[in-house]
Amino acid sequence: MVRRKRIFYQSLLFMLPAILIVVCVDFIPIFQNFYYSLFSWDILEPSMKFVGLDNFINFFKMDGARGALKNTLIYAVLAAVLKNIVGLGLALVLNSGLKTQKFLRTCILSTTMISLVISGYTWTYLYHPEYGVGYLIEKYTGISFLNQDWLGNPKLALYAVLVVSIWQIAGKYMVIYLAGLQTVPKDLYEAGNMDGASGFSRFRYITAPLIIPSFTVGILNAVIQGLKVFDEIYSMTRGGPGFASETLTTLMYSQTFFYSGKAGFGSAISVILFGIVLIVSLLISSYLRKKEDAVYQ
Repeated sequence: MVRRKRIFYQSLLFMLPAILIVVCVDFIPIFQNFYYSLFSWDILEPSMKFVGLDNFINFFKMDGARGALKNTLIYAVLAAVLKNIVGLGLALVLNSGLKTQKFLRTCILSTTMISLVISGYTWTYLYHPEYGVGYLIEKYTGISFLNQDWLGNPKLALYAVLVVSIWQIAGKYMVIYLAGLQTVPKDLYEAGNMDGASGFSRFRYITAPLIIPSFTVGILNAVIQGLKVFDEIYSMTRGGPGFASETLTTLMYSQTFFYSGKAGFGSAISVILFGIVLIVSLLISSYLRKKEDAVYQ
């Protein structure tokens, strides 16, 4: 018993630097943010006025808050669905035994190494109606559908940003599903072929149930990133045109840094976003874990 305690304290001593970093970088800022959300203050001024829950009440009364919340949820849902569909599709193709799979894997993964901000600025030029890809397609083929102001159209801006996000990060989800696909026993597919199962049936009854852990990781990760989206939206649209692509993160940023005395209000928005991410993550994780348990029991 004494030896076990000594080993435990020695292990704790080795972990102490990492624990201190996590506490200082993660936990302390979180509690500070909760504290600041109860005040009206300017980040450039030391004076702070306690307002209680007024910042949270004012958020739900704010004209643009509902639109930002709606855009955030729409973006998160579409991102979770489309990123995982594209990632799974790429994984299935590369897992089929193509001779060029290593080259294709490298090409697809290369996009994940590009900064979201750089991707956003690059695609802003590609989307441009006067010298972008759509303009070149119209010039040389006569097809005019693609030549429009994607980022300047309130109905298309949010979805145009989503396309960039999918392009940039699809390789990450491909790796997640490739790892899951490689754990599926090959003899199950052979048994399915002997029984005359079609490709869709093999995927539905063999592949999908056995890669549910990959679905859990992929969907949960995509939802969280979708709810917290900021870089690509801010670099491409700044939340515009108007407030068409405004999300909770861009609203929080603008309220915190561009409006005097609104830093506490921005902190309240971040607390609300924190609550949404926490609740949604717990619900999705709980649901998918139950699916995993049902398969492996």
